[in-house]
Amino acid sequence: MKNNPDQKYLHTLKSNQNKPVFILGLHRSGTSILYTMLTSTGSFNAVTAYHLINYNKLLANHFQKKEQQAKKELTTFFKTQNLNDRGIDRLSLTADFAEEYGFLLGEKNVHMKINNKNFSLFNELMQKIQFISENTNPILLKNPFDFPNFLYIKKMIPQAKFIFIHRHPYSTLSSTMNAIQFLLKAKNPYTAVLSPLYIKLYNNKMVLFFVRCCFLTFSVFGMVLLTLSTRSTLRYYSKNISRLSPEDYVAVTYEDLCKNPEETMMHLMNFLSIIPKQSVDFCSMVKPRMPPLEKNVRQLHKFIYWCLKPYFIAFDYTQKIT
Repeated sequence: MKNNPDQKYLHTLKSNQNKPVFILGLHRSGTSILYTMLTSTGSFNAVTAYHLINYNKLLANHFQKKEQQAKKELTTFFKTQNLNDRGIDRLSLTADFAEEYGFLLGEKNVHMKINNKNFSLFNELMQKIQFISENTNPILLKNPFDFPNFLYIKKMIPQAKFIFIHRHPYSTLSSTMNAIQFLLKAKNPYTAVLSPLYIKLYNNKMVLFFVRCCFLTFSVFGMVLLTLSTRSTLRYYSKNISRLSPEDYVAVTYEDLCKNPEETMMHLMNFLSIIPKQSVDFCSMVKPRMPPLEKNVRQLHKFIYWCLKPYFIAFDYTQKIT
């Protein structure tokens, strides 16, 4: 009870009545900006940094009318740590920043995707958010770790809907490598407060040394590992996407989202049969960058194309390095 103020309020939770919407894609494929854009419509209840960091206090803060104060304190903490964004992107960081539920799952065990061991925890998260939100908006969820896990999610949550987002593999691998290196060079305060696994990594010097060797000292090896992992994930998607009903999912590309944000977002809202509750200038939210590709992507681009060729062809992505 002392470490879980919500315990005495859990009896107030009800079974989930709405249809959760999952945004799934590779890491650094555009899931975060899409999450932010959909949340800005006011038509969804998103999982936020506040929900994850204060998970055991969500109901207590709600009943004790402390929610807004807790959010204010968390946002202030971010500012005192000079955390204007996550460091790996330019998305503004506040207590209401839409985050990945995988961080909560990873707190209980090493698995950051939904499975039999943590499903009850994930379901409780949805119930808490639904309860404290006091509306009928569908819950919006994002977690790249569950991209190769959508059939299991559909089995456990038959009413679930999926939005898949795709991006050129060179860009996703480049951005992922840059993000990993950023998080390994020095401890990031935001990730540290959000992810117990990240703290455990920094507390285990031997493991930290090994991981840094893979992604910093011998980064070519790290890129090979990332590419092979990506191939496995994309094979799962290609093999199993046809097992979902067309009524259960929609797929978009990051490139289309950046080129035609208004059209793409209206397409998604129509698919979900949702009318935005707030007027949003989606064009102003999309500020695509064209950073140079990470050196290992350039060095291994032929290997990457060879590993991921079916995906390149399926989405008409060019093999050429620009």
